Amino acid sequence: MPFPALPGRVRAPRRGFSIIELLIVLVIAGILIGISGGAIGRQIARDRVLRSATVVEGLLVEATQLAVRRRVPVTVTLSGTELRINDRASGTKLKGRNFGPGFDLRATLAVNPSTGITIFPNGRANQAISVTVSGSGLTQTVSRTATGIVRRQ
Repeated sequence: MPFPALPGRVRAPRRGFSIIELLIVLVIAGILIGISGGAIGRQIARDRVLRSATVVEGLLVEATQLAVRRRVPVTVTLSGTELRINDRASGTKLKGRNFGPGFDLRATLAVNPSTGITIFPNGRANQAISVTVSGSGLTQTVSRTATGIVRRQ
């Protein structure tokens, strides 16, 4: 038989959470974060590849603009992990972006033709170029025709 309440004593209402309730909430939050963490990581990697393809597209357009504006031929080549725009006569680097580990644009580039292209002051190139940007199971191709049309697929 339970003890009767003492006369004159009122039991105070319980405040806060018990440790068990707190642990249950933390376990549920941890499971949800774990499930969404993998999906978020994949989406970030996918966005890096798409952003890298956009940068390559911009560099090919900018190479044409530089050749026309400076009235000198420029070359577009892949040097290691850097896509470069050089002055053809002097070899001076006019613009470049690094891709790969340690840089904000983490993607693998493959250029066809591997020797790159030359863009002349009239906006035409000696040949077409195709840059394949890949990473995390996603591949994007950016191409420039000899006449200067840049496309991304």
